[in-house]
Amino acid sequence: MKNKASRIRAIAQEFDLPEDLGKDGYHIEIFGNTFVLDGCRNIVQYDEDAIRLNTGRKIISVLGSGLVIKDFSCCQATISGCIVSVEIG
Repeated sequence: MKNKASRIRAIAQEFDLPEDLGKDGYHIEIFGNTFVLDGCRNIVQYDEDAIRLNTGRKIISVLGSGLVIKDFSCCQATISGCIVSVEIG
């Protein structure tokens, strides 16, 4: 029988997800003025200065100005705007 880590890797490959997604249940990418969170369960707070997202284990806070959720589907959230900081707690 496969161990848990190898099962997670196999599932990640099957669904074309980052392999480290299974470790804490989420994966973050930031490029330019775009923030992408894989493993998002729901939106906790949404305004132009702060967006808080629930991953099940952690709350990820994106802080800045002019923040907008561009896409929210299939456990993934994409945020754009002037991102000043990201807090994990």
